[in-house]
Amino acid sequence: MPRNSNNSLKVDWTNLQILHYAYLDWQNVLRNIPWATRGANIPEALTEAIVCLCTGGELKRGTKGDILLPDSRIGEVKATTLDRNDLTSFSPNSPFDNLYFVRFSFNDSDKYSVYDLKMNRDDLYGFKMNENETFGEQSQNKRRPRFSIIENIINPNNLTPTWVVSMSEKRIVK
Repeated sequence: MPRNSNNSLKVDWTNLQILHYAYLDWQNVLRNIPWATRGANIPEALTEAIVCLCTGGELKRGTKGDILLPDSRIGEVKATTLDRNDLTSFSPNSPFDNLYFVRFSFNDSDKYSVYDLKMNRDDLYGFKMNENETFGEQSQNKRRPRFSIIENIINPNNLTPTWVVSMSEKRIVK
C-alpha cells in the first residue's frame, strides 16, 4: 500500500479481499476446535479499510484516530459481527470528528453494512453510561466507556446503512 507524507495509507480492494477471506477462514477454523468457545473479533485492519473505501479516506498510522477523511477530519471506526447488539469500547481520550459503525453478519458473509453516525466525540459526552455516569465522566476518570451502538444509537433512530459493501463484487452500494 502506498504511504503518503501525512502518515496515512491508501487502501485497495485486493488487500481488503485478502483480509476478508482470511478472517472468514479463521472463523471457520475456530468453529471446528472443541475448546474454542467463541469466534475472533473482527479485525480493525478490515473494518477501518472498508470505511476508507466508503468515504475516500485513508488509514491513519502513528497518530490518534482510525482514518483520515478527505477533508482532514479524523474518523473513528467501531464494528461488530453480532446481529442484534454490540458492546463497543472507546478510548478515554482519543479525539474523533466522525463516528462510523460496521456490521458484519455471518448469515451473509459477503456484505458489510456501514453506518455514518454523523457524531463526534463531543456528541457522546452527555450520553448516559449507567444511572450514575456519563460517557464524559467515565472518560475523565480515565476509564473506557462501553455501550451498545446498535441499541443506543442505530435502533432508536431507525438508522439504515449509509453504504453496503460487497466483497465478492468489489463494490460499494450507496
